[in-house]
Amino acid sequence: MSPTSEPRSPHWLLIAIGFCVLWVVLLSIFGPGPSAPRLDSGGSGQPADFAWKMLDLQDRPASLAAYRGKTVFLNIWATWCPPCIAEMPSIARLAEEPRLKDRSIAFVCVSVDDTTDIVRSFLQGRSWKMDFFRSQDLPGVFQTAGIPATFIIGPDGRIAASEVGSASWDGPETIALLEKLSAEGARLPEKKLD
Repeated sequence: MSPTSEPRSPHWLLIAIGFCVLWVVLLSIFGPGPSAPRLDSGGSGQPADFAWKMLDLQDRPASLAAYRGKTVFLNIWATWCPPCIAEMPSIARLAEEPRLKDRSIAFVCVSVDDTTDIVRSFLQGRSWKMDFFRSQDLPGVFQTAGIPATFIIGPDGRIAASEVGSASWDGPETIALLEKLSAEGARLPEKKLD
């Protein structure tokens, strides 16, 4: 190198960093997908907040109280959340699982999006068998560090399992847990609601 020539810029370093960033982005979007949930840790056993007020997809008031006494698969999600969208088809398949038909199990998906229009637009053309709502006020028992967040509530009204993060929900572990909770619910004495 002559004393008058300029030093070479590290273009190769910038290109390598660019490829690494691109690789991470591609893996997060098109990666292997959600894994099976870790249901063996169990739930908190805390009572669910059935007084939680939500809006249905017509912006009418709704409440989790409509599901009291059932096994509830509760998913908190948003249309702007890629992991939420990634796990949604597995929840739809779980809701269609033949072994769970004729059982008292509700699949409730609550979006934290700003408007119901966004949720309706996202669901257009999808015939998923879940009940969809929207709420930006999460009760303390359902607040987590992130979404998606899923809570499985037993017919006794207590949280039997929970998971924060994307998961593949239509596996045998989840089906077995929902069957077990549903069978336990069938043995509970009927309570009169005040």
